[in-house]
Amino acid sequence: MRRFLAAALFVASCAVVLPVPAQQGKSLKQVATIDLPGPAGKRFDYLTTDDEDHYLFSGHLGAGILYVIDMKTNKLVHAIPDVPGVEGVEYVPELKKVYTSDWKESKIGVIDLRTMKVIKRLSTEDKPDGSTYAAPFHKLYVSDERGKAEAVVDVRNDKIVKTLHFESETGMPQYDAISKMVLVNLQEKNVIAAINPADDSVAAQYPVTDCKGNHGMALDVPHRRAFLVCEERAIS
Repeated sequence: MRRFLAAALFVASCAVVLPVPAQQGKSLKQVATIDLPGPAGKRFDYLTTDDEDHYLFSGHLGAGILYVIDMKTNKLVHAIPDVPGVEGVEYVPELKKVYTSDWKESKIGVIDLRTMKVIKRLSTEDKPDGSTYAAPFHKLYVSDERGKAEAVVDVRNDKIVKTLHFESETGMPQYDAISKMVLVNLQEKNVIAAINPADDSVAAQYPVTDCKGNHGMALDVPHRRAFLVCEERAIS
């Protein structure tokens, strides 16, 4: 069992050293394996970091646990239960809170890192998944994938202030700090929607015709690029 657990953790929580430009052609090197207490063979999902406190947050979807890991020591700090089906994980640094997308109960979990406990749950449409934080607006955006919606949370009072509905399942959202727009994948339409956080209106929609099933998204903000995971064509 321990060997099986270690194999699962290699995918979910493996520390590596990234190569510098002068080392082109070299492979990434594993430098540590982080042992976690959850059950073996259960799926993990999103990761995110707290760069100030050097925490790594790892969502163990199949076990309904959020792991808080010290990246300086590669040791587990806390295992937070009661986040059933945790997928998206978003950190709000000024409030020391983590927001989890708990699809098994269609709720957003609010975790206070000072107590390491879930302090509130916000009901959403259906299957909350990826999320992003628009810091200048104090708003969290959570894609309700099967609900074909985007939930907008005011993190100052932890309330859903608006829900935007689309004619498509919603994939990963990302906040673009230059345009000050939230970009959301509309994965059944092969479109990216741009939401204006100032009033939560849909400002524009951009077709991505060569990317069918655009679910995942990462932004290269300085170079004005978006990387999309296309369910039918890998990465675009």
